[in-house]
Parts: sequence; C-alpha cells; structure tokens
Amino acid sequence: MEFSPITAFGFVALTFAVGDYIALKTRGIVSTFITAILVFILFGGVLRVLPADLMDRSGLTALIPTFGMVLILTNLGSTLDLHALKKEWRTILVSLAGLAGVILLCAALGQLLFGREYALSAIAPISGGIVATMITGEAAKTAGRVDLASFASAVMALQILIGLPLASFFLRKSAVAYIGRGGHLQSQSGDSRRINLRILPATPQSLDTPTAHFARLAATGALAQGFSELTGLNATICYLLLGALAAAVGLLDRNSLQRAGGDGVMLLATYAYCTASFVTMSLSQFASILLPVFGLLVLGAAGVAICSVLMGLLFHWDPSLSIAVGLCCMLGYPVTYAVAMEVVTGASFGRDFTPEQIRNLTDYVLPKMLIAGVASVSVASVALAGVVAPLIF
Repeated sequence: MEFSPITAFGFVALTFAVGDYIALKTRGIVSTFITAILVFILFGGVLRVLPADLMDRSGLTALIPTFGMVLILTNLGSTLDLHALKKEWRTILVSLAGLAGVILLCAALGQLLFGREYALSAIAPISGGIVATMITGEAAKTAGRVDLASFASAVMALQILIGLPLASFFLRKSAVAYIGRGGHLQSQSGDSRRINLRILPATPQSLDTPTAHFARLAATGALAQGFSELTGLNATICYLLLGALAAAVGLLDRNSLQRAGGDGVMLLATYAYCTASFVTMSLSQFASILLPVFGLLVLGAAGVAICSVLMGLLFHWDPSLSIAVGLCCMLGYPVTYAVAMEVVTGASFGRDFTPEQIRNLTDYVLPKMLIAGVASVSVASVALAGVVAPLIF
C-alpha cells in the first residue's frame, strides 16, 4: 500500500483516535500511547505494512522542531493560574519534593542498575508527561540515539500502570483518615485574595480571532527565545515564564492555543513526534527495554514516596496524602481529577453525608491533586527536561 501524505496523516490520526477511545473506556489504565505504540510496532516493525518514514510523510513531525515546540511551551505557561498556585503552595512543595526523589533515585541507584543513559532519559518522563518526553526525545534524536527516544516514550506510556494504583490507594487511605478525624465536618479555609497583575484590557472582539491568538502567542514565544539567547537561561524555562507573565498582564488569553483552534493538531503532532521511532521497532526490541522501563518507574515511585513524605511532615500532612500528591507527576490531568473524584465517591459511599460534607471532602483532595499535576507535569517536569536532556549525551 502506498502511503501518500494524507493517507499517512489519516492513519496516524485514526490510531490515536482508537487509543483515546480505549483510554476512555479503561479510565486511563490503558493509555493512548500504549495502544499507539503497539499498533505502530505491529504494523511497522513486525508486519512491515507501514513505511519507516510514516510520521514524516504525514507532515506532523515537521511542526514540532520548527515552531510547534515554542507555541506549546509558551501556551503551557499561559495556562498557569497564579492565585491557585499561591493558595496551594504547600501542595507544590510536596509535589516538587517528589520530583527531587525521582532525580535522586534514578540518577544514583538507577545508573548503577540500568546505566547512565537509561537512568537520565527516564527522569523527565517519570516526572511529567508528553512535553517533557518530547524534549528528551528531541535531544536523543539530535544525538542520533533514536533508541533512547523510544525508551523515553515507553516510560511515559507505561508510568500510569505504576502511578495510578498507588495514587488511588494512598489517596483513599488519606480520605478515610480525614473522615475519621472529622475533617469533612468543617469547610476548607484559604486565602481568598486573588493575585491580579493584569494591566491590559480584556481582548476586544476584533482581536479574538484564531490568527490574532496565533500572532500574540508567536510574538511571546519569540520574545522568550530572544530573552533566553540574551541571558543564557534555559529556553524551556523562558517560554514557560514569559507565557505565564504574558497571560497575567493580559497580553495573552489563557490557553491561547485552544482559543486559536490549534491545540488539536499540535497535540496530534506531539503524539506523532514522540512515537515516530516505534514504527521501525520490533517486538523483541520493545521487550528488551521493558525491564529498565519498569525498573526505573519503580525506583521513581519509591523516590516520590520518600521525599514527598519528608516534605509533608514539615506541614503535618498525612503521609498517605503526601505520597498521593507526589505521584501526580505519573498521572497528569485528567487522571488526577478522575482519581480524586473516584476516591471521594468511594470514601463517602454508604455514609450518611450531607452535600456540604461531601463538598468539604472534595475540597480536601481535589485541589491538591489538580495543582500537584499542574506543578509537576505542566511546569516542573518541562523545565527539568530542558536541563537534564543536554546532560544525557
């Protein structure tokens, strides 16, 4: 079968559409990436039905190294809610401590067990999601190590198998303990003073168009790139910081990529970029990396548990809650939301709770899981990938 650009694009899109469906039906246990990886290995590396350059033919992978990466990272910065981050600062510190645990155990014990390149390549994917994996994969491909790009993608695809059951168990344990202490009888309190840095008026209707959103997002990304070159700061961090600042002052609307209508194609391009190397991989090659993948995931989870608990003790947190919050780096949204709501439903089931008491329990677990996911997956892991990726080679 001859794969034209539109045929290649259609096959890639269909593969991830099926993956999304399976992920939805299994509540994220079988992730979109697991399905896509198996499809590409089966029809590419095993049956040789797919061309080796499938992703290049689709045109999707060309978007990322040109302008896609800049738009994605700058847009990620624009989604940050400074007020929410301020309110849950303890959650952020516990989450970051968990990432420190990943770094410590993978960089130390992981290197001894699985080698330096595997250990360092796993740090960012374990600490976050697709963007961190994409940064690691790009560094690997630039260095001519497509095998490590595949390894990083496999770590990201399979991390939910370790993180999800552990996060659900410890969060439920914390919720039950919270109920036992009578915490659900009192509303959660917090600082209601909002951070407001906006100096520009709301976006007028004349500028609320896809092209205008793209233009402002690109301009912010270009400023961040220039700032990085001028100061020597890591470019990834600059994109996140200037994206957040531009959204806070009103230069960007929050999640401008979505408002421009470009988030879908950019997400698909990111998927394609991260899984391109699996089209030429055989089942035996994939099986050969499973031991270091799961070994480093277990080490990463252990590092999260140790360091997040130690940080949580400073705030008198329940150790189970600290572990659940730390493990959000292995989940990401919307899995963090789903886990929190399932725990609330399960912990309150069969109890004579009023709607207010259920709301109090929800306020205890949900904001922490959501903010921890944002802090680790959307911000810290991306910055971490920008720092660690150059050190691998």
